[in-house]
Parts: sequence; C-alpha cells; structure tokens
Amino acid sequence: MNKDTLNILADAISDVGSWQWWYIKDDMIQLEFCDVQLYDESRSEKDTHTTDVLAVRFYGHTFVLFLDNLADDGWYIRFQDDDSIIYPVDGYDLTFDEIKKAEQLLDEYRHKTFIKDYNGSETLSKARHLICSRCGDVGFIVGGDEIEIAGKKGKYTEEEIKTAAKKWWEYWKTYWKLRKTKEAYPKDYTCEITIPVSEK
Repeated sequence: MNKDTLNILADAISDVGSWQWWYIKDDMIQLEFCDVQLYDESRSEKDTHTTDVLAVRFYGHTFVLFLDNLADDGWYIRFQDDDSIIYPVDGYDLTFDEIKKAEQLLDEYRHKTFIKDYNGSETLSKARHLICSRCGDVGFIVGGDEIEIAGKKGKYTEEEIKTAAKKWWEYWKTYWKLRKTKEAYPKDYTCEITIPVSEK
C-alpha cells in the first residue's frame, strides 16, 4: 500500500475518528477505529454513510507498544474487554510509516507497555509498516511486515480506499447543502462535527 493511500486513510481515520478496540492473534495485530470518513456503500439510502468500523491489520514480525499517562496499569486490558470505551484520536495526529513521529511519541508518555516483540529503536528502524497516534492520555505504536485494511464488506484495495474517501467528502457536501431542508439526510455525527467554513 503506497504512502499517498496511507495518508488518505490516516486523514479519514483521524479527523474525528476514535480508536475502539485491539486484538492479537499469532502474527496478526488488529486495531479498530470508528467514525471513519470513508463512504459506506452497503447502507440503505435512508441511512448514514460514514464507516462505523474499520480495521487496520498487520501481519508478519508484528510489534505492539501502548503508551499512557494514566494511573491505571490495566487500562488496555479493560479497553479490549469493554466495547463502551473509545479513545478519540487527536485531530489529524494518526500517521503511517513515520518513524520520527513514533520516536517522538515515546518521549511524550510516562508509561510504556510492551505487548509484543518491541525492542526499542531497532524495532522501529526495521519496521516495514507502522501506525502510531496520540489519543489523549493514551497512544499506540503498532507495526509489522504487511498491512491490510478491512471493513464490513471485507478487505479494501488501495483504489477502493481512495474512492471511498472522495465519495465521503461528496456525501458531506451534499449533507450540508440539504441540511434543514425536506430532503435532509439522516443526522450523521461525523458530518455534523466537520462543519463547513460558511457555517462557522
């Protein structure tokens, strides 16, 4: 997956999205995000079209590092087990394949929890792919050899990510154009929080 596509995906997740779950199995690590600005084609015309759940998966030589400034040693365990917890991603903070950003994050959090195969700067320098972000008082640095993006419909190709991002912004423009009219779309939190300049 090329850098341009990953940048589009990072923006789609981190504009108003949240980190809502994580999972590890063998050589796979999955992070899930909600309120992602990718157009969901599977929904009916009378429904919202923002992607509810998007999974970012890493395979092969995966590593996981969780960061926090909390007085709670087990926050990440409770987070995995409690589907009512979400951590909003700091606005446009999430990045893919940015080693310097990952190194910077290491200095910004008091506590570092090494979940899987993290061996310091060497791990970051050798990573083929990684994702990292601040989410308020918590953060993460996760990576592996291969990256895969999946949603309800299954895996996304690079072209599908680009198309879904472009179509979401077209949907957003129409959402605000029709807002407060008889033809208004159903209320969409992600559209509501992304306010056009003319409405501010």
